[in-house]
Amino acid sequence: MTINIPQIVPVPTKKPTDPWVVGKKAGWKITDASTLTSDQTLTFDVVIIGTGAGGGITAEMLTAAGLKVALIEEGPLKSSTDFNMKESEAYPAMYQESLGRKTLDGGMGILQGRTVGGGTTINWATSIRTPAEVLEHWQRRFGLTDLTVARMDPWFRAVEARLGIQPWKGVPNANNQILSNGLSRLGYSWGILSPNVRGCADLGYCGLGCPINAKQSMLVTTLPTALARGASLYTRLRAQNYVFNSTKDKVESLVCDALDTAGLRPSGRKVIFKAKHFVQAASAINGPGLLLRSSAPDPFGTLGKRTFLHPSATVSGIFPNQVKAFQGLPQSVYSDHFLNQNPITGPLGFKLEVAPLHPVLVASSVSAIGEGHADVMRNYANYGTVISFVRDGFHPDAPGGSIQLRSDGSPILDYPLTPTIFEGLRRALKVQTDVVFAAGATRVFTGHQQSKPGGYTSREELQAAIDGFPLTSGLLRMQSAHQMGGCGMSVDPAMGVVNGDGRHHQVKNLSVHDSSLFPTSLGANPQETIFALSARMTTKLALDIFKKNCALTTV
Repeated sequence: MTINIPQIVPVPTKKPTDPWVVGKKAGWKITDASTLTSDQTLTFDVVIIGTGAGGGITAEMLTAAGLKVALIEEGPLKSSTDFNMKESEAYPAMYQESLGRKTLDGGMGILQGRTVGGGTTINWATSIRTPAEVLEHWQRRFGLTDLTVARMDPWFRAVEARLGIQPWKGVPNANNQILSNGLSRLGYSWGILSPNVRGCADLGYCGLGCPINAKQSMLVTTLPTALARGASLYTRLRAQNYVFNSTKDKVESLVCDALDTAGLRPSGRKVIFKAKHFVQAASAINGPGLLLRSSAPDPFGTLGKRTFLHPSATVSGIFPNQVKAFQGLPQSVYSDHFLNQNPITGPLGFKLEVAPLHPVLVASSVSAIGEGHADVMRNYANYGTVISFVRDGFHPDAPGGSIQLRSDGSPILDYPLTPTIFEGLRRALKVQTDVVFAAGATRVFTGHQQSKPGGYTSREELQAAIDGFPLTSGLLRMQSAHQMGGCGMSVDPAMGVVNGDGRHHQVKNLSVHDSSLFPTSLGANPQETIFALSARMTTKLALDIFKKNCALTTV
């Protein structure tokens, strides 16, 4: 049986200049640790672990202040010269566990970057300010009184200007129009999203790395600026553990393992970093894992706890006309119509968006086998989807999960799926079903393993099926592209790992600048919150370093 998959949109024949090619020729300090032949000990003013949204913003600002900065990245350096829009190459090269990262019970897939630029290199460019109701909850519950809408506004405006964040002015692709059309016909509200792009060509393959450098990721903005100012970048280098002083109130050094050329296993070479200050921007899974491996101070047992995922489910359909969900800006339409319910005692609210559909993503997510699966792939160009994600971390029965260490020291997230979360997903699936049918789908599919293999042609039949689906881990296919918490902020050390400035409560020369410091999830895509919080925290950190006259002797 032959299945014809439509060709992807071709990459423009003339690519823009790759800043990394230019930078290497100009002498940027870039070390691929897989090439090291001996151990090293290095000294810097500040060492930043991670090169994503938090690490990139922090590096640009600290180098602007004249500080000697090192950036550590576990993944490889891949740039627009390497981006060819092939899933077979992008997933193993730039995603955690080759796109195979899952929760402890295997019930939820985790999409997470592992490359220079982190998640900003492979995400879908969606940028949303922290919702006001989330900031208000953080103020009430965690004492973060400085994080008001008014006080955060200048930081949001600054990063929006720096990274080209503004409402999408193009035409939403057909996949996003499924969401807007369906919602409109049902009388539900929706809005336009704001990507961090400049000169977007609607290629649609943002998740595989932007080949024309239109997405204003850290890869093409803050990191090149930091390297041009003298920062040092170390790739294929895994931060293994901190070494603390005798009282454990200060990091004396960071021990890192150089990885092999595949970037998977330690090569046997060690790199030790010494600095006056360390900034952990290693993500909500790897960051807490690093602290746990280091036996970091945790007097109140908060480290690695309250880790959130925005559990996400999909409803997809086959439409009479071509959707071509593999091209166009991946996300331009959203709906918060069902998000802002009573978050503390009421049912979990959920956000609606869409996802780009590339061949491997579709083939691996359809709950069908044999001829049913082949039929979906034959109709690939007519296939569209609506995704939902619930907001965890507010309701007492949605407290998030906890980071644990495997026997080899690698982190894994234990995320128990509670009845409250499943009922939130069930409500979301029913709304998604209404939306997809209202938008004109002729056959509709869910990610539940007990769904009809050929999909549903009747809204009423599918709604009844969803009511009857047993919702347990493993039966409902779920994904998460948003990892948050594990080193949560709180004024009270008994309720969090860091304070409102991202400074570790017990370790005076350690900060956290990534999504792990969120005390709850957001109910929104997290990257702009990381940008803004990191900018705010880095400004205070730089002032503090200069105030204490912390400059180190150069190597």
